Amino acid sequence: MPIYMEISPLHRLVTIVARGTVSGDEVRGTAQKLAEAKVRRFAKILEVASASFVFEPADIVGLAQTMRADVDGRGPIAFVVRDMNQPFPRMFATQTAHEGPVDLFKSLHEARTWIARMQNAPKRPPGEAWADPDRQGTVIRGARTREFTARELVH
Repeated sequence: MPIYMEISPLHRLVTIVARGTVSGDEVRGTAQKLAEAKVRRFAKILEVASASFVFEPADIVGLAQTMRADVDGRGPIAFVVRDMNQPFPRMFATQTAHEGPVDLFKSLHEARTWIARMQNAPKRPPGEAWADPDRQGTVIRGARTREFTARELVH
């Protein structure tokens, strides 16, 4: 299954959703896209609740090193997980906690609330969308990627 990644400059937020079995190539491709986009300071929400990862612990070290290539400080990272002991998020959090805030959550709502608190952002009024017309998306499947510009949702 692919990884879907969306970068929102307006909200200084990267959202990544992984589904199914995720390979090391897909994780490395995602890390490379993040490094190229220079979004290290952006907050990141990684929804991995329905993903399983097929790679070695050394791949996590490589992922962290790729992300360190950008000299800016790291923004907060929130993992949305099915199980608080899910191996990939837990190992990533343990190995990179000294670089910036990172935590695991059981719901997207909890993750967004934490990210807003970390960014000292004002709470959005009920019903206000997170839409950013300048956001860009990438789908990563194995070593293949597909770029697209996301359009603002119309109510």
